Amino acid sequence: MKDFFLDLYRDLIRIIHARLDNSKLEGTENLIEFIHSRAAYVAQTSLYGYLKTRMGRQYVDIFKDEFFAPSLNKAKWELYFACLSDLTVYAISNIVTKSNLTDEEISNKAKFIFDACVARTLDDNCPPVIMTQAKNSFMNRSQITIWANAAIGENAFSLSPETLANSSPVTEEFQELDREIVLNSVRFRWNNIREEFQKRYNREKILDSW
Repeated sequence: MKDFFLDLYRDLIRIIHARLDNSKLEGTENLIEFIHSRAAYVAQTSLYGYLKTRMGRQYVDIFKDEFFAPSLNKAKWELYFACLSDLTVYAISNIVTKSNLTDEEISNKAKFIFDACVARTLDDNCPPVIMTQAKNSFMNRSQITIWANAAIGENAFSLSPETLANSSPVTEEFQELDREIVLNSVRFRWNNIREEFQKRYNREKILDSW
């Protein structure tokens, strides 16, 4: 349990540091940093925010429950990978708009970005099976994505709201009761991330770096 809190603290420090960075996104390296840090931010604030609201005064106690910790860790990683998948699709789809890249080239670049984010973020608490499933799922998604459509509005952000609604470590009764609220809470968090990305990314320079 001590390791869990230490990992949580490190994650939060890294996310806060990244959120203070307003530099332009002009290459692959800072694009990867943006995607993985914002995906982690949305995943953690959505999951822990929901649990705090639902559990009330018991919120602190659940982190001390040795039987609850594995479920929480599993939910954290599933939601992170869902957020990472959504944001990667959104970012790539915006960047490749009006480019001459083929669908295969776009899919390969999206997979490269996704895998780079995974490599940067993983620690020993991530169940290997979840990591493998996430990579395979994104590879399949990248191959069927209509990239021009994914850049429009919330089209790319289909996986993360459903993942939080379905994977939160609460009873099935609460999952059903809170479903609409949970879906909307994740969608709302993406609004600021999309606005930030639009202000910071430089399509031409990122494409040149590829």
